[in-house]
Amino acid sequence: MEATETERPERPEPPALRIALPGWLAALRSPVLLGAALLVVVSLVLRLLILRDSYFVEDDLLFVGDAYRSDLTLDFVTRVHKGHFMPGALALTWVLSRLAPYDWLLVAGVTFVAQVLLSVLTLRLLRNLFGTRPAILPLLILILFSPLTIPAFGWWAAAINAVPLQLVLVLALTDQLRFSRGEGGRYGWRALAWCGAGMAFSTKGVFVTFLLFALTTAFLRERETGWIASAFGEVRRHWRLWSAHVLALAAYTILYLARRGTAPGEGASMPDPDVTTELLSLLLGRTFPSGAIGGPIDWSPTAVGGLAEPADALVIGSWVILATLLVVTVLYRRRALRAWIILAGYLLLADAVPTVIARGSYTSLVGLETRYVADAVVILAICLGLALLPVEGESGAYRRALPAPSSLSLVAGLTSGAYLILSMVSIGAYRDTLTGDRVRAYLETAREQLAAAPENVVIYPTPLPDDIVLPVNGERRLSSHLLAPLARPAIRVRMTHPEPSEDARVFDKDGRLVPMSVFGFFAARGEGERCMPTLDGTAFFPDAISFGGKATAGALAYISDRPVSVTVEVGEERIVLSLKETSGGLVHFPVTGVSKGMNIVMNDPTAPLCLTGVALGAPVPQGGQPS
Repeated sequence: MEATETERPERPEPPALRIALPGWLAALRSPVLLGAALLVVVSLVLRLLILRDSYFVEDDLLFVGDAYRSDLTLDFVTRVHKGHFMPGALALTWVLSRLAPYDWLLVAGVTFVAQVLLSVLTLRLLRNLFGTRPAILPLLILILFSPLTIPAFGWWAAAINAVPLQLVLVLALTDQLRFSRGEGGRYGWRALAWCGAGMAFSTKGVFVTFLLFALTTAFLRERETGWIASAFGEVRRHWRLWSAHVLALAAYTILYLARRGTAPGEGASMPDPDVTTELLSLLLGRTFPSGAIGGPIDWSPTAVGGLAEPADALVIGSWVILATLLVVTVLYRRRALRAWIILAGYLLLADAVPTVIARGSYTSLVGLETRYVADAVVILAICLGLALLPVEGESGAYRRALPAPSSLSLVAGLTSGAYLILSMVSIGAYRDTLTGDRVRAYLETAREQLAAAPENVVIYPTPLPDDIVLPVNGERRLSSHLLAPLARPAIRVRMTHPEPSEDARVFDKDGRLVPMSVFGFFAARGEGERCMPTLDGTAFFPDAISFGGKATAGALAYISDRPVSVTVEVGEERIVLSLKETSGGLVHFPVTGVSKGMNIVMNDPTAPLCLTGVALGAPVPQGGQPS
């Protein structure tokens, strides 16, 4: 009898657990995107270190003071600040200053968030332009780690121009690229909107339109035709869009010219030929080329960070590298020369010419400030990419066969590594120039002093120390303008409009409130005299000089047997003082009149008032001198 095996039913396999990753996280499985993400993270850590070591300087303080002097009006945001017309930037600084005056964590946080967006969106632009290939990583490194962008990033007044402008460049180019590829007309209009946003934050925003047109006609549409023919074709097909660009530029220019008078003595002026020549040789001959390869390595410390001081050997080496790149790319890559022309045109028209117009009349040292070419780093990376790589979908990009891929990868890896090393050294050296501790200590002391001050304190305006705000800023550097935002509303009003007081206070060089004195003209009773002489109840001091303004004050030392009233005459100004009964009083009073000579008139000539001293000049701490 043959045995048979009883068949058993098969057991179903347990269901597999599948986890769907978000699209952005799944994309990190790509080695290129994973490497790009690591580069972004490292670069952001470096930026955090820069923000940690930085603090408010110079123009930052002026922005906060301006925010508390004006409401958020059209008149306020359209004012020209030292040649810059930037309504968006002024509106942003007004809001942040009103939220928390001199809060570095707040403004640094806003800057950092903008940098995060810039880093991520730059990667997106490179992928859209060239595809997700390893060759985009050196271009990303160039933008993320360029020392040329670091000083403007850590200085709030520069960051509100530089970082938004770089962000606008990336966003406008991304939308223009999609428009050029036929993805929809709305992208062309979005690119126009980004151009408007760029103009709102920086006067250099006017050049974004020209950049879009140049890149579109050179690389993004009708590449195979001549550049000039491509330009005419672009205008013919999309004349409405480009006409809108022209109208936006015209409106911005008209508004800028109409508002130039809001910043008299600042901004555009007739350049000095010698200064201009030296400025351009520094900016385009040394600062930009050395920064383009990871320099300058060395910096000269200043109040706002550091000036680039590249060694001659580094400058020569940078020119050799750039010249080699130009020759090699032109030999191999079709239309590579167009990319270099666009880069050179942007450097000259968007960076050099505005700098010369704004600063070329008095100093060439601004040619060593990297903030004037920080935006060009984005253009450098894009143009270098266009000179080396075909754009997505481009065929016949090269004139001749390229070297072996392994050789190209080796060269790209070595150059990127060398650039990273130089950049890290340069960024580390720049961090050593940052000196935010002085301003931080001053402002924190002033904040504490104002918080502890009684409600009836009288504080006279005095200039902040020269190492915090330069004298060139005039009355905008006074404590009544820059430190009033730290005070309670009632004290803030009296800081702007101080009253006569027998206990007047001023800020000293460390931000402490101390008793006030007057530096300038001084007269006192003679030896052996009880009182200064008067004639018919009037004392005249012909040598007393008043320059007027907010930082001028007078002082009377006196003895009186009962309360009396006197009138101080300084030019056309009349100041009535009520003096108390005292055996030795001292009263300070504000003076705004301009005059040589001062009268002290007893309103009651029979009053028993004895003047023992008179002063007229600048309010200063007791025993001190004006800043």
